[in-house]
Formats: sequence, structure tokens, C-alpha cells
Amino acid sequence: MQPLTPPDVIEVEIVPAQPTDADSRAIAHLSSTGSKSLAPVTYLVKLRFKSMPEATSHGWALYVSDFRIPKYWQYKEGIYFKVFDPQFFQDHQGQSILFSLNEADFIDTGLKLAAPDADVQRSVTASTSLPVQEDVLK
Repeated sequence: MQPLTPPDVIEVEIVPAQPTDADSRAIAHLSSTGSKSLAPVTYLVKLRFKSMPEATSHGWALYVSDFRIPKYWQYKEGIYFKVFDPQFFQDHQGQSILFSLNEADFIDTGLKLAAPDADVQRSVTASTSLPVQEDVLK
């Protein structure tokens, strides 16, 4: 059996989008149990791959430094995960994006997580409506 090769990530993009119904419930729950109210926005952190890897029986765990991303999904150009609290970007800004098969050995993608840029922040606070997730993930 050939050793598994992790996906080749060539870009990290952070896109704010309208929350789905399930996202809205998660945001409401986090706001009610946390110390601050969260804006009704879902940040999609998209990792674009050079090419989509073949499906295997082993899945790669995704990390930002030592924080394991609990769930991620596939879209046509790679994978994405959701962030509801923008504090996540402050806490992990500049940290490496990693993959692991065994939670002990890590493969660095060479890319780092950044905070959403000023244009992203303006689109969240502006009165313009955010795109729906389906459109962002096309």
C-alpha cells in the first residue's frame, strides 16, 4: 500500500455568509451560553486544493496549530469549515494549518490562518446582505 499523501492546499480564503438555519441555532446557543452576543454571520474558511485527492478509507484530521477542527466539509475545489465567533481568528491568527492521520504526526500545509481582511469585516458590518453559503461554495 502506498503511503497516503495529504491534500496540497494552495489557498486559504475566509468568506462571511448568511447562516443556515442550523448555523443560526448554533449562533443563538453560543450567544446565550457565552459572555457576548455573536453577529448572525457564518465565516466559511475555505481551503482550496491544487487537485482533489482520491477518496480513501482514511480521513485526514484538520488542525490550526494544536486546535483540531472538529468538522469540515468538501466543496468542489477543496474543503471548508465554519467559524461563528470571530474571536477564533484573533486566537489563531498566524498559526499553521496542518493535517494528521494519527493525531501524533502532523503535516504542515505551509499556509497560515489569517484574520478576515478589512473588506470582509466591512461586508459583515455593512447593511448589505451577505451571500448565501450555497453561492460561496460553488
